[in-house]
Parts: sequence; C-alpha cells; structure tokens
Amino acid sequence: MEAESRKITQNCNRQFYDLVNSKKRFKVHQGGTRSGKTFAACQYLTYLLTTSKEPLVISIIRKTLPALKGSVLRDFILILQQTGLYFEGTHNKAENTFTYGDHIVEFLSVDEPQKIRGRKRNIAFLNEANELNIEDFRQINMRCTDFLILDFNPSDPVHWIYDEIIPRDDCDTWITTYKDNKFLSKDLVFEIERMKERDPDYWRVYGEGQKAVYSARQIFNNWNFLPYDEFPEFDPAAEAVIGLDFGFSNDESAATLIFKKNDKLFIHELLYKKGMTNSDLVEYFKKLGYEDVLFYADAAEPKSIEQIKRDGLLIKPAIKGQGSINAGISLLKEFDIYVSKESKNIIKEYNNYYWEELKDGTIVNKPKDKFNHAMDSIRYGVYSQYGKKQNFFVI
Repeated sequence: MEAESRKITQNCNRQFYDLVNSKKRFKVHQGGTRSGKTFAACQYLTYLLTTSKEPLVISIIRKTLPALKGSVLRDFILILQQTGLYFEGTHNKAENTFTYGDHIVEFLSVDEPQKIRGRKRNIAFLNEANELNIEDFRQINMRCTDFLILDFNPSDPVHWIYDEIIPRDDCDTWITTYKDNKFLSKDLVFEIERMKERDPDYWRVYGEGQKAVYSARQIFNNWNFLPYDEFPEFDPAAEAVIGLDFGFSNDESAATLIFKKNDKLFIHELLYKKGMTNSDLVEYFKKLGYEDVLFYADAAEPKSIEQIKRDGLLIKPAIKGQGSINAGISLLKEFDIYVSKESKNIIKEYNNYYWEELKDGTIVNKPKDKFNHAMDSIRYGVYSQYGKKQNFFVI
C-alpha cells in the first residue's frame, strides 16, 4: 500500500496537506471556482484507504444524485484509476459503492433520506455543503464517528455553515482560490480572472473565495487572504507590532502580528488559546523570538501588562477610551488589509463579526460582543500604532 499512497501524494495541491495535517472533527474548505478543494478531498480519502489499518466506512454526500455523479464521483474514480486502485469488480454501480480491502466508500444524496439517516460511518465528505440544509447536516453528523469534511463556494452571505460549524473550536477552516491550484492552465486562469472587472460581486465569491456580502450587519467584508509566505519581507522588531487581548478560562488569549507596507496592513495570527497565564504568554513569545517587538495589550489589564513587562517583553497598554472601538474599526476600514490564510481564528471572527441588531431589525453602530478576541487584538495594535492618539487616552 505504500506505493499507492506515494502515487497519491506526488500530485497534490496544498489543500490535500491541509486535510492530512488537521486533527479537528470538522475540516472546512471554503473556496472559489476551480480551487481544487473537491479533488483534494477525494485524494485525501483515497490516501486514507491505502494507509488506514482499521476498516473505514466513508460516505461522500451531495444534495442530488445527478450532481454527485457528474462531479465528485467522477473525480474519485479518476483518482483511483490514476493510482491503479480502480477495479470494475469492486465498484457496485447499482448501489454507488466502492470497496477497497475492508474499506467501503458509499456515494449518497440527501434526496435518499433513508440512506443518510440509517447508516453509521467513520467519515463523511459533504461536497458543496451549502446546498444541504441544517437538518441534513445534523443527521449526518450524529451518525459519523471520526470526522467530517465540508467544501463549498461561499455564495450565501448567511448560512448555517458560518453559524454552526466554522465558529466551533473543533473546526479547521481554509479559504482557497484558483491560485492554490497549480494544475490549472494559463487559459483557464485567464478566463477566471476576466470575472474581476466584469462582475465584482461574482468575483468576490468565485474568484477570491470570499463570503458573499449583502448583509449590512457584517462589520468587515473586503479583507484579502493569502499565504503567510507571500507576505512582503519585513523586520519584526523595526516594522511590526503585536496586538494582545487577554483571556483565560472562558475566553481565548489572542495575539496578532501587524505591520504596514505601502499603506497596506498585513496581519498574521500568533496565538488564540485559553488557559494562558502571564508567564505562559512571556515564555511563548520569547520562544517565537518576539521579545524585541512592541506589544499593545488591553489597557483594562494593567497588572498583567506590568508583570509581562517585568518578565522581559516590550509591552504598552493599548490606546483606549470612549469611542475608541468604533474609531479603531473606522481606521481599519481605511486600509487594504491582507490576512494570512493560516490565521484560522481571525478568519472565523471576520466571518462572524457583526453590528448589533435590535428586535425591530434596526442595526446599531455597536459590535456584538461575540467573535471579537482576535478582532480586539487587531484593533489594539492598529489603532495604538497608526491611529490619532490625541482623541483618546490610556486607561
């Protein structure tokens, strides 16, 4: 089986390795057209067939059977053929199942509810998961023992995936685009990029892999995402700051590396974790080599700031005062912002960071007190370093 698994890993995009390295129950690939997310999931499932010592039952699911046969089933069979794993005798076309040794792969559609609800499986892959409703998902999830993979084009600005899945602690989320698919031809890349000028809204979803926006409640909706290794070179000590939001038992401590180049802000997640003491924070950032980078931390925690300073980090209280939250948000909206794709928790908060809405539907100019730990850390760093400090005070 080692030979077969090597064949699979020889021709993979990074989306495959996202899945290989993830330890979470939910693995979500949000992406634009031709980003390779579905093919990568099929490669990963094929890889598991060749490496798992325990028998697996894998369900590959889409809304309708015709859609499933015309997309993910075709991709899966192609991968099996390319790796020498496909045999007619192991493919039951009437039942849409495939066997490999003791492993079973079944192809199901949610318009066959008796199959979705009546079977247990180790792994479920929900292809174009945004086509399914929340009840479909819950039934599948309750009958899945190991983990679920979801992929989708983010064409809906409001969806159960954003509410029920992406915010979970046991979820890994990645945003992928056609640029992450190294196997696309230049002609196809050209056709995809033509969308940018012809239909900016369509381009946002299918070109950039970003969530569709028509809700006035979402605070930010135009950030850009790219791999951290594509950030411009910078000197952390001379050019960067780190925003730090304290947490402990109930809330995560969040830390964000921020620097500016040519009026563009670049943001990278450094920490998002519960249970971190002040000593833990100092040890963690010293190990990362950030003892010479200036931190701006929540000014409401002066004792923590003083302790961290005594333990050897450069740290100041963030600029804070009446109106500073909205002023910080306004300042962020003045920049072109680039967030590393590795910043999974920043991306979660970005997709769920909303203005308050009253019962009558009125939207008020106050952020909801949810999904804001990373956002607060970003705001502390950006406003304290680049804002108009004379309008506010340190507390």
